[in-house]
Amino acid sequence: MKIAVWILSDYKQQMGGGFALYDKFIQMIDAFQFSEELEVCFVGHNPASNYNFKKKYIQLNYFHSLTENRTGKPSALSAFVHNKLARYSHRIPVLNKRERKQLDANDVDLIFYPVQGFRKIPDFPFVVSNWDIGHKASYALPELGMNYSFDYRDKWYSKGIFKALMVFAESESGREELLYYTRLNPQRVQIIPLFPGGVVNIKTDKSITVSKIDKLSLQAGKYFFYPAQFWAHKNHYNLLLAFKKLQTDFPDLKLVLTGSDKGNKEYIREVVSKLNLTNNVLFPGFVDNETMVGFYSHASAMIMPSFLGPTNMPLLEARELNCPVLCSNLPGHIEMMGAGALYFNPADHIEMYEQMKKILDIQFKEDLLKKAADKLSTSFFTPENALKQLDLHLKNLIPVRKSWGKSSKIF
Repeated sequence: MKIAVWILSDYKQQMGGGFALYDKFIQMIDAFQFSEELEVCFVGHNPASNYNFKKKYIQLNYFHSLTENRTGKPSALSAFVHNKLARYSHRIPVLNKRERKQLDANDVDLIFYPVQGFRKIPDFPFVVSNWDIGHKASYALPELGMNYSFDYRDKWYSKGIFKALMVFAESESGREELLYYTRLNPQRVQIIPLFPGGVVNIKTDKSITVSKIDKLSLQAGKYFFYPAQFWAHKNHYNLLLAFKKLQTDFPDLKLVLTGSDKGNKEYIREVVSKLNLTNNVLFPGFVDNETMVGFYSHASAMIMPSFLGPTNMPLLEARELNCPVLCSNLPGHIEMMGAGALYFNPADHIEMYEQMKKILDIQFKEDLLKKAADKLSTSFFTPENALKQLDLHLKNLIPVRKSWGKSSKIF
């Protein structure tokens, strides 16, 4: 069976969040040797020259000779038109049909979309990842339950996701949550475990990581680190209330808030100002992986007060980099970390403060890190397991997908 992994056209590393997971997963798939029953390639709308894949890449296009200028490269006009068509091709039946024919011509049986809520080519067999169903499982926060956000998500989970041959949850907690809210056939929901991002693979010595935090006048063991984009569900507000209370006991502590703005950063800055924390809360923005290693390596702890789960990747990154973890008591967090983290109710800033204060005790921190190391040694949440599970689940789909032929001849 031939599987084409979808490559996003507008992906940028600075998008962060789940796209950091996507970025590493694509690299892993490209390097992985799948079972002999499976042939894996990549597919997308961008030119092959944009990438350096070892595996085959298929570019879907809408022109042939019209795309080339005298140099044999796509002309600026045709490239512009192609990109516009690619963006809206899923809404244009004639373009859908052309894409399906190109996939059939390359003997593609199945598309794997490694991001959730996404299906680019209607009426072509696919499998898809799922990270959360937060618009139903969490609070009605702006990015989850208001305006078009809820409608877009609800349309996908009430209709689109049922067209997938298989859906890949990132944890058992995520699988149970998805089954509860959608009533999908349990056989069609399997697990490809979450894993730490590329930051854990950065090789650097201590002097470099120290220099990274020195630039922000940070001292090792004197700050809490929260790597998260500025969404409402990331719960910076209650973290700031907890940190303000902690400042009474430890006035020299600082809080580092990395990540790009998703519409809530200005408000959080206002809260910082009102709490008189301007000198103790830092906003470095989106930072490179080497700087991230520095923040993880020398923090008092990484704290993750998110309302939204079931899981969050920074917990795994912190554990790999020997950084203590404090996090909200979401089922997925507990599934990943076990006894190797401290938990709190994300809506209770007093409880959050108490756990932050507890982690500052050196002996307690060492004991927690040992528990985290023990959990890491047997963890299911690794890149190796993700690839093994992907290989297994795709093989299991062969008897299903091979029960019919080329899609363009059916639809």
